[in-house]
Amino acid sequence: MGRKALRTLAFSAALATGVGLVGASAASAVILDPGYSSGNSAHSSATYPTDRTVFKSATVNGLRVRTGPGMDRGILGLIYDGEPVQVITSARDGGGQRWDKVMLQRDSAGGLPAGYVGWVSEMYLY
Repeated sequence: MGRKALRTLAFSAALATGVGLVGASAASAVILDPGYSSGNSAHSSATYPTDRTVFKSATVNGLRVRTGPGMDRGILGLIYDGEPVQVITSARDGGGQRWDKVMLQRDSAGGLPAGYVGWVSEMYLY
């Protein structure tokens, strides 16, 4: 049985056992994230949809907001510790690092306006 079929089966089983709304979101995030990139180049990434109600905050000062998932992507600006963002989607770069495409929920101390969209390394969000 292939990886896709196993994920589908696991997701179906979770729904059949009555996983709650929050549990279903968490379960689908785990199932949709196979843990590998879809290609070999540094710009290649696999993108995984998220529940549009996921909110996180930066854990560091000066977290770089980038044009795409990857350290080699351009820097658009900075966000600071505690500044809230809404996660739109997630992706892994060619090296396997996970990135979140986020929308700022308020003006950033780094000069980015509320509603601004960019990519940040997931390891610096909580």
